[in-house]
Amino acid sequence: MDNKNLTFPEMPVKETKIDYKNIISLQKKKNAVRKELHERGILPKGAHNDYDNYDYFSEAQYKELFTELFSKHGIELIIDETDYGTFDGTDKQPFGRVVTLACTLIDIDTGYSETSRHTGEGLDRGDKAGYKATTGAIKKFLSSTFLVATKDDPEREDDKSANKKTYSRTTSRVTKLPTNCITRGQLAMIKSLFKDNKEELKEMMNPYNKKKIEELTMEEASQIIESKKGTDKDE
Repeated sequence: MDNKNLTFPEMPVKETKIDYKNIISLQKKKNAVRKELHERGILPKGAHNDYDNYDYFSEAQYKELFTELFSKHGIELIIDETDYGTFDGTDKQPFGRVVTLACTLIDIDTGYSETSRHTGEGLDRGDKAGYKATTGAIKKFLSSTFLVATKDDPEREDDKSANKKTYSRTTSRVTKLPTNCITRGQLAMIKSLFKDNKEELKEMMNPYNKKKIEELTMEEASQIIESKKGTDKDE
């Protein structure tokens, strides 16, 4: 048979329909929350940081506020952790953590949802750095999405000497956050692959001049994982 004579029907192209009705429904609910927040004015700060001597709008206040508003306006919030990294902190707060969260708002009347990702950083001298980073990411999402007015502005200059002291100390002491650091999934994978052969892991890390797994970048971690998997297949 001559293939030149063969004809094939054209496959129909599926068009992605944008559900404007559901998008508008969720947007109206978000605007209703913003309007109510605007009517409440500047929200009072209910917590105090003794270390740097300043007042702030706490995580508990955020949760109480938005539990009330979301319940009233028919919005559900789901938060998932998508990335987790570490970095070197300061002398007094040596542990640094960075967390990326996927924050999904759901219109409970239509089921329509929208997701945005937000990153938070935290420093601590114990085991609370991760908690601080997660709290920071949640606060960032809520405050930026719904324009929460608390006067907790990192760029605001104040005549009070205590605030000036806090600002200068923070900017001079915080270690620059590394970019493209190893993900939590990669960290777990490497520990699993090399649990019975730590010497082999050290040899693979030598070309990158890294002594700890946490110091690897995502690309370096990926190369080590792929190299190990290839070695295991050959064996």
